[in-house]
Amino acid sequence: MKLYANQLISNLKQGLQKSYLVFGDEPFQIEDCRKQIKAAAKSQGVEEFIRLTDDDQLDWNELIQHCQTMSLFASKKLIELELNSGKIGKQGSDVLLQITEHLNEDVSLVIFGPKLEQNQTRAKWFKSLDAIGCYIPVYEIEGQHLNRWLQQQLQQRQMQMSYDAQAYLLTLTAGNLLACSQELEKIALATSSRYIELTDVQNLVADQSRFSVFQFIDQLWLGNAQACLTILQRLKLEAQEPNILLWALQKDIIMLQQLQQASTFNLPHKEIFDKNRVWKNKQQQFLSLSKKLNSVSVNKAIEHLSQIDKALKQSSAFCPYSLFAHIVLMLSVSEQLSTLPLPTESLETY
Repeated sequence: MKLYANQLISNLKQGLQKSYLVFGDEPFQIEDCRKQIKAAAKSQGVEEFIRLTDDDQLDWNELIQHCQTMSLFASKKLIELELNSGKIGKQGSDVLLQITEHLNEDVSLVIFGPKLEQNQTRAKWFKSLDAIGCYIPVYEIEGQHLNRWLQQQLQQRQMQMSYDAQAYLLTLTAGNLLACSQELEKIALATSSRYIELTDVQNLVADQSRFSVFQFIDQLWLGNAQACLTILQRLKLEAQEPNILLWALQKDIIMLQQLQQASTFNLPHKEIFDKNRVWKNKQQQFLSLSKKLNSVSVNKAIEHLSQIDKALKQSSAFCPYSLFAHIVLMLSVSEQLSTLPLPTESLETY
């Protein structure tokens, strides 16, 4: 059974599931889900809590013993297993399959970790545990979902906040829910008022925004140039490795070029999507982009990226983020920029 993180509380009121699979790239929500499950377990009589991690010292047989035998001191127990990746090997897979078949009725198993690849969610161990429990995929929160999340956090703390203050707080902590939650706790301790004004946030909150390369790519294809430039500035300040950004851009833009060429010659797109491992829910977006974007701009962007790649390999003194910004504006704002060379002459040293 698939649940979203905001549905977990109501589901826990119906009783504990046999297993919980919590995976994603947003650590605050994963931690929040674990806290909710633990709190529900305590309220439902669970007395023993065990946590294991799939590091070099993990004994998979120990997990079997915990799941299949009862404690001498507690009638119910909750076992957590942290996976550093979904690649658990044959032994791990066999153990989890065995556990699924013989899990003690008074034991609940929580497995959590970073986002799984699509093929990992198709593994037998994953499907078997999902069949007796629930899968909670955790996604990064954006847009209106982020606003609703903040409202929930304020309600939990019995706080109110002006619209301007909310917008300012989300800007400073964008992409970092943990930082936002911590700042709310700090504000609650620092002021006696339950209604928070913009000046309160400005005086008390530090800039802790955190962005990822994937957020940058998502915003680029949504046409949000200003958001892209903000993220680029943050990635530069955080000394994000430019090669990662270069690779992500090249991968998508070269695929768009291939889609445009396929359309020109009436060739199928399926092979291109399969080769690039594009999920079905993203394929229509890329098809629309391939039709919307001018082929001259796409070809020029690939040429510019090749220049950046060459400069990085030669350790040239330049700022790659300024060049990335040029490409962003070319693809999302003004196609006229495709006729201009990269602004290398006026760049600051990187």
